[in-house]
Amino acid sequence: MAGYSTLAKLLPDNVECFVLDSTPSTNDYLADQPFSNNTKVCIAREQTCGKGQYNRQWLSKKNSSILLSIRRNFSVNTLLNGLSLVVGLAVIEVLTKKYGINQLKLKWPNDVYFQTQKLAGILLESSVQNNTQSVVIGLGLNNDLGENFVCETPWIDLNQILKSAPNLEQLSAKLINKIIDYCGVFELQGLNAFQSKWCEYDYLSGKPLELNYQDEKITGVANGINDEGALLIESDKGVIEAYSSEQIHLI
Repeated sequence: MAGYSTLAKLLPDNVECFVLDSTPSTNDYLADQPFSNNTKVCIAREQTCGKGQYNRQWLSKKNSSILLSIRRNFSVNTLLNGLSLVVGLAVIEVLTKKYGINQLKLKWPNDVYFQTQKLAGILLESSVQNNTQSVVIGLGLNNDLGENFVCETPWIDLNQILKSAPNLEQLSAKLINKIIDYCGVFELQGLNAFQSKWCEYDYLSGKPLELNYQDEKITGVANGINDEGALLIESDKGVIEAYSSEQIHLI
């Protein structure tokens, strides 16, 4: 069972930490908190209505995953495009450098893959108040889902990758601290500060895609991102900039 009794001590002093046994959604929990200039973190052993992209459900079981959200404020002038990629790169850095996991990739715009299987997902939700952008960053990282776990997306968990089980409290603290650190760099320097890292971990690079573009199905090849984090797709129609993954499929 995941124990988070000392998690707050492993985080910066100005971070408010909420540890829950069960909640519908850690993102929703933080979104409902009163406005504050402090960064807030919520971590739960169980989500009963976990959220994924495009109103999909994030599937998990109790005590089987790291389920956390971070609410951080940004200047209203900060362009948030590409922030999900930066969060993904923070997750990969922790898993690579602290736990020796290689063959990790970031599938644009918000999924961490091990080889060809999904290990983690990221969901960003933002609102504006008092000339401040309040961004809730949700992270679900599979730890030990069990052999009978059913999900349409090919998945993998840390139990299948690592020889020994990680301490989830320490791993969670490392992830939270790295994400907060990367958010600070992103606010000051933008996505350009992470372009070289992105190129190293780009899962879609060179892969054929099908997309709906102007009411037409088009095929193309993924070719990196632009300065605003949009996926660049080389096609017969020229280079297409995609800002949403909803209508894009690997072929």
